[in-house]
Amino acid sequence: GDTFPDQAFLLRYKQDFSVNIDWLITGEGEMFPAGKAQLGSDLIALPFYADVAASAGPGLVVGPEAHESVVAFTRTFLRDQGATPERCSVIRARGDSMAPTIPDASLLIVDHAQAEVANGTIMVINVGEDLLVKRVRRRLDGLVDLISDNPAYPPETIGRETIQQLRIVGRVVYFCRIP
Repeated sequence: GDTFPDQAFLLRYKQDFSVNIDWLITGEGEMFPAGKAQLGSDLIALPFYADVAASAGPGLVVGPEAHESVVAFTRTFLRDQGATPERCSVIRARGDSMAPTIPDASLLIVDHAQAEVANGTIMVINVGEDLLVKRVRRRLDGLVDLISDNPAYPPETIGRETIQQLRIVGRVVYFCRIP
């Protein structure tokens, strides 16, 4: 969880998969250099919802969910994180309530196949109009606590009146900080 891609990792990724390093870092340009567009059998292109962010702080209103681009990962890597590769997508975190674990603007890989509350895991959840990234804990009384890693933000409890509005979007299986 707390390791971030360094220069050596990015260069190795470029070498192993012929990915354009500028695209890998910034998302701009083509994924593969001209003539190198050969998705290996283990690579999967995950939809990247650039305009959708899960708020690590006060809730962020969800906008249109059309993905603008893709981010490629290997299926092996995603499975190693406990994910179902074909059910994953990428969004961005906004805010500081999950810091230091998840810094502002980090990319989040969300596994939509994991849509049940799993105590202590970091999940993207939808409450009403808000999309949040929080640790979740189901309480013995049936309510759900939303926990921020940043101690400046106290836990919030989803009460009986709003529990029916709670929807688990998926579990955050991996995140990477933007350099």
